[in-house]
Amino acid sequence: MEVKKKRKDRLREIHTESVLMAAEELFEAKGYDATSIDDIAFGTGISKSTLYVYFKSKQQIWDYIVCKYMEQLLEDAKKAAEGKGSFEKRYYKLCFDIAGKYEAHPMFYKATLGRISMDMEQEVYRKIYDVGEQTNEAIAKFIRSGIEEGFVRKDIDVYPAVIMMWSSISGIISMANEKEEYLKTRFNMTRKEYLKKAFKMLLEGCI
Repeated sequence: MEVKKKRKDRLREIHTESVLMAAEELFEAKGYDATSIDDIAFGTGISKSTLYVYFKSKQQIWDYIVCKYMEQLLEDAKKAAEGKGSFEKRYYKLCFDIAGKYEAHPMFYKATLGRISMDMEQEVYRKIYDVGEQTNEAIAKFIRSGIEEGFVRKDIDVYPAVIMMWSSISGIISMANEKEEYLKTRFNMTRKEYLKKAFKMLLEGCI
């Protein structure tokens, strides 16, 4: 009985992963609105009725993918908080690691900043909330390490600073991607040059 249950759980895991992989590729290629459940089922190689055994809706599939990208941001935040090197070095690594991920998958990284349901009845939203809280705590730990190092001013209000840091870094990255041609034409700056300058200005605001 236990072996049968394990096989069933493994099959569910395989199907779930396959659906998410197929959906992610389709969303990036066609966009959310233009991608249908039929497309995802066909891309996965299963029937639509089977897909609905694992996911209630296209929105739920999307939310699980967004959660995956939030988990990647959490790992970046943990590295910043717990990594070796100076606060400044870890700060720039955090910023450029996020920038690289954003450039590779802009649709999903934008979604991590968007409105997410607080319906704790659903597992995916409980998971998203938990990942978000862990990320905030990791960044708070990172900022405190900057205070201890004497790099960040002591009177900074840590938790508002966490939200400010995330929104500012994300805004800088979004601007660099959306306005790359403008930056080049108007200011003769590459995307990377703009990012470096903007990240430096943000950092100096914390000193």
